[in-house]
Amino acid sequence: GHLAVGLAARPGLPAGAPGAGPRVRLRGAVSQAGVLDLEDAARREVGSGAVDDLLGGGPDDVPDRYALASPAARLPVGVPVVCVHGDEDVNVPLRQSERYAAAARTAGDPVELVVLPGVDHFAVIDPSTAAWGECAAAVERLCS
Repeated sequence: GHLAVGLAARPGLPAGAPGAGPRVRLRGAVSQAGVLDLEDAARREVGSGAVDDLLGGGPDDVPDRYALASPAARLPVGVPVVCVHGDEDVNVPLRQSERYAAAARTAGDPVELVVLPGVDHFAVIDPSTAAWGECAAAVERLCS
């Protein structure tokens, strides 16, 4: 989820930033229970410090990295984003998608939040689940 929305935000990166000036621009993105607000995730220790490990420090230590890598910090991205998230996700809290969707709306981006009742973190990436079907349907909506 983080990577999909991060790719969608690449056209807005400053020149010289890793990934700036992409040759392919996404038409939209589907976030499957993504960590979309890296600063919030780091402060709440989502993933037991995984965000700090990814970026080489906390938001107060390397704020420039958070500003470039966090999809929530890159708004507006200029393309539709669909956030699909289960309400029983104990790995990445639903709060991540809720915060991103609210911020995207405020920034003027088209965004959809699909909350799946009773669904955990991994169901959205398992093709045998109804949750995966919701993700596939979101891709179809973006492509039509």
